[in-house]
Amino acid sequence: MMGIGKQFGQRAVLLFMGAFVIALTLHATLSRVNLDGYGDMAENYAWGVLWQWGYFKHPPLFGWLVAGWFSIFPKSDFFYYLFASINAGATLLFVWRIAARFGSKNYQMFVVLAAVVVPALSFQAIKYNANTAMTPIWAAIFLFYLRGLEKQRLLDAVILGLLATAAMLTKYYSAVLLVTLLIHAIADAEARKILMSKFGAVAAVVSILAFLPHFIWLVHNDFMPIVYADEQGEGGIKTFIVALFKFLLGVVGYMLPALGLAGLTRRPGDGYPLFWFSSLTELRQTVEGRALLYFGGLTIPVTIVFAALAGADLSVVWAIPVFLSLVVLFGKLVPPQALEQRLSSALLMALAYLVIIVAIAPLLKGQLTDRGGYSKTMPLQQMSAVLDDYWDKYAAGSDNFVIGGEPLLANSYNFYSRYKAITLEGNSFEISKGYIDRQGFDHRGFVLICQQEDRNCLEMINGLRGNRRDAFVVDFKLPDFKGVKTWQFRAILASPQKP
Repeated sequence: MMGIGKQFGQRAVLLFMGAFVIALTLHATLSRVNLDGYGDMAENYAWGVLWQWGYFKHPPLFGWLVAGWFSIFPKSDFFYYLFASINAGATLLFVWRIAARFGSKNYQMFVVLAAVVVPALSFQAIKYNANTAMTPIWAAIFLFYLRGLEKQRLLDAVILGLLATAAMLTKYYSAVLLVTLLIHAIADAEARKILMSKFGAVAAVVSILAFLPHFIWLVHNDFMPIVYADEQGEGGIKTFIVALFKFLLGVVGYMLPALGLAGLTRRPGDGYPLFWFSSLTELRQTVEGRALLYFGGLTIPVTIVFAALAGADLSVVWAIPVFLSLVVLFGKLVPPQALEQRLSSALLMALAYLVIIVAIAPLLKGQLTDRGGYSKTMPLQQMSAVLDDYWDKYAAGSDNFVIGGEPLLANSYNFYSRYKAITLEGNSFEISKGYIDRQGFDHRGFVLICQQEDRNCLEMINGLRGNRRDAFVVDFKLPDFKGVKTWQFRAILASPQKP
């Protein structure tokens, strides 16, 4: 048992982060029968390998990162979960360096522990998508914003500008962070001097120039991601109020594990206040501390305002990065004496938590299969292997063909196939006009896949087939993971056409 008053330094923090990455990877690998329940992760890859400056739902960076990762590592669930876990680990690394500016070594360790037990930064991180991809970038932005406030080095300004663009190229929701920091930079007299200095100018110019290629893509593609985002909300005051209530309740619920962790550092009658609010007064004394108060206190209100103005749905899942600031700020509310005396209790509980999530993973996998969810239990890898065999037979296994059909099936086949292929985004030549047209579609050859009972999908792929009379139609069946249900598929395959 670690002694009372022990200081947990750099090595302890890094070892815990490494344990977290390993535990999260193992938990995901052992608990899931498919990558994720909604097909987002396969979609990320299918978009990324197109290497476009944007896609019809989202900006491109998180897809590029996935494609880059799998240009080095094998395409498998394990390596995808490892990538997602490293993304979460990078978030912890930046959060730790932020915390280093505001408290003792034990405070820094507590912030890392709190981030690990908050579901938004751990379990949600398993499903890598635009939401979770933002977390390390947001943390890095705030870190370099602090570095700018401290020393105003131009290299930091360049990095901050690039990070700001990276955030926006990941998801436009990142405007919430940039507006929050802009409000601080304008409202705070010390920060305002830096904003109006060469540092602020360099950061702004670099960010604008880096964003320009994506903006040009938006113009040429009718601002498709913005239109898509605008269409997601249902609208209406009543709907917004209900969503707001659920959102705020979700924020509180997600932070409860961190509160429980803080409780382990306390004892009845220890003489410390329940929350150390005097720390907030201390933060107001420095420009960095005031930046943290804005970061932790404004991202949620700005999120709510943006959602109201845009008529968009409020969702905790879509606002995952806000928890970065909440855990750093929450750590300041824990009495520092309690952290110095009893942090070992919280650390042991966090380590037990990592052991438990690995131990229960196989049990969760069984429950997930029993639940019978649509994309959770469909044999997507097996389906892809069958399609590869058909492609070998009918097209001699050539690369660079086009995949279309039901998005979950098409994107999953793109990911699991042993061939290099591209996906027809939205099954539309208009949406995919930047890289494929009807002539190129026929020239490359294609594989179109649906479930046999999905009449709308079947009608759509028959239309995509066009006048390719040489195309082959194949029907096949596959059992689910327990051999109880049979999934029935139909594929249309057309081999590449010679010029």
